[in-house]
Amino acid sequence: MRAMLMTRSYMVAAMAILACGGDASPPSASVTTATTTPAIVTIMPPVTADITIGASTSLSATVRSSTGAELSVPVTWSSSNASVATVSAGTVVGVAAGSAMITAATGTLSASIQVTVVPAPEPGSAVETLAILPQAFVDSKLLAAPAPGGRVISVSAGGNLQGAINSAQPGDVVELANGASFSGNFVLPNKNTSSTSWIVIRAANHAALPAEGVRMTPSVAAAMNFPRVLSATNLGAFQTAPGAHHYRLMGFEVSVPASIANTGLVRLGDDGGNGQTTVASIAHDIVIDRMYIHGTATGTVRRCVALNSASTAIVDSWLSDCHEKGADSQAIAGWNGPGPFSITNNYLEAAGENVMFGGADPGVPNLTPSDIVVRGNHFYKPTAWAGRWTVKNLLELKHAQRILIEGNVLENNWADAQGGSAVVMKTVNQQGTCTWCVTGDVTFRLNLIKNTGSGFNIAGSPDNTFRDTPARRLTIMNNIMVGINASPTFAGDGRGVLFSGDPSDVVIAHNTVVDPTTTAFAFGPQGTSMKRITIRDNVIGGGQYGVKGDSRGGGTPTLTEYMPDGTFLGNVVTLGSAAGYPSGNLYPTSLSAIGFANVAAFDVRLAAGSAYRGKGTDGRDPGADVAAVLSATASAIIAP
Repeated sequence: MRAMLMTRSYMVAAMAILACGGDASPPSASVTTATTTPAIVTIMPPVTADITIGASTSLSATVRSSTGAELSVPVTWSSSNASVATVSAGTVVGVAAGSAMITAATGTLSASIQVTVVPAPEPGSAVETLAILPQAFVDSKLLAAPAPGGRVISVSAGGNLQGAINSAQPGDVVELANGASFSGNFVLPNKNTSSTSWIVIRAANHAALPAEGVRMTPSVAAAMNFPRVLSATNLGAFQTAPGAHHYRLMGFEVSVPASIANTGLVRLGDDGGNGQTTVASIAHDIVIDRMYIHGTATGTVRRCVALNSASTAIVDSWLSDCHEKGADSQAIAGWNGPGPFSITNNYLEAAGENVMFGGADPGVPNLTPSDIVVRGNHFYKPTAWAGRWTVKNLLELKHAQRILIEGNVLENNWADAQGGSAVVMKTVNQQGTCTWCVTGDVTFRLNLIKNTGSGFNIAGSPDNTFRDTPARRLTIMNNIMVGINASPTFAGDGRGVLFSGDPSDVVIAHNTVVDPTTTAFAFGPQGTSMKRITIRDNVIGGGQYGVKGDSRGGGTPTLTEYMPDGTFLGNVVTLGSAAGYPSGNLYPTSLSAIGFANVAAFDVRLAAGSAYRGKGTDGRDPGADVAAVLSATASAIIAP
């Protein structure tokens, strides 16, 4: 039995899959696969919102064969902790505060999902509006399982790769010779068929690839003597024809010579300027699996992957040297694809924004990138890039909805073209044609942010030139941030959280932020209309100015002006004095006075002797659930 997608602990909060027997690589023409033997169990939905004590939520389990056929077999449900949550026939009931693993099993196969139970709100207390989680999902391993019986089309060094792709039919495999190099701008055509079988393009030595769920690295690519596909121009080494679908790129290298300034190495879908203006024209069902996609140390690559498709997964891959001077660059960026998207267990290295959604108006009317899961990735900027490439943020959202970002490590950012914020959430109608633009229903949880010039920038709708919907329903919960404005390398604005514009229904709860140098929470400009902002149970350094708004005194005057219907309770802010600040919070003199376990090792649990244990509004420790964050991010960083 071989575990798929269960090799990383952060997956306990999402879909878990166990597959048994055989090679996960697509079969050759002479291989047949059983269609009635259970191989995969999945639970839907693969992520759940917290449920309150006494409330319930419904789950369903599906069993499929290795070819994807749904099987009618009995499934047994169980709970790892029935004192927290019980389950019967997929219905989960909250019993007491805590977490439990809910498992669906048939024979030796199982899938599990974590459910968190929280106390119901006190009568008369404010009820938080939490972000809606993704409603559609991409299971890259299940979707990319080809039907048996297809041909294997081998392409040797110097062979006609485009011809092989053109001749391939659904169910076929295109194999690239080991060590071969192919130069061109290759198009994945629309085969004009309703078949859901996959065309797989892979290395000939695919059997030596790391197991599914294990990340590709440059050293593995070199040791395997990967085939290489190099872009011959500033266009994509791979791009999709309108409506192209069911392609899997697996186990080879994509790059470009340093002498060519490239604007996008892999282009899935189109930006809207070349024909993708209808839903029917959108490429869909595409998987990038254990790939090494990269620029060069000295060359310009604006974008490693343009994600303007539908039902697409980028998994277990290494994207690096995505950088440009004088323009934004990204490892992954999307604005004209509807989703759903899975970005799971990748190394993502880029100068401008490592991952961005929005930034250009979609070409398809009323399209919003939606149902996005970003899990278990390592976002990284090498410090040697300072002053060489244009740097902005680690993650930026300008137009997207129903996004879950969890279990990631976001590392290294500094002030350059902007003030060094690690994470930016705002709505931007970039060119004035996207009046429906919105950034909403974002859940950012169980992440570790290290070494950044500033923290979160929540900007609502900062540009009032064009009509759109300001950012709304943003939940930032159970995250750790360390090393803010650590001069000189990671210098920046030094804020923990900056609010501007007119966001609504924002919840910032149970985060530990060490250690802003200017402000814990900053607000501005004056006159900003913010609605229903909840800031509770955080542990955060106060910096020089604590809680401060534009043209307002620190503390209560700022909160009264900028959060008139908001909640500020249960926070531990290092100010040393409660004078001018609202009651219901705690104000120690310093971080050391709080009593952390081991800040140097990012273990910011409250030590046994801390006076702040159990002081959250919900009876828990204030700050992040450190054990959960460290578990979720434990496998996000691996050696190259």
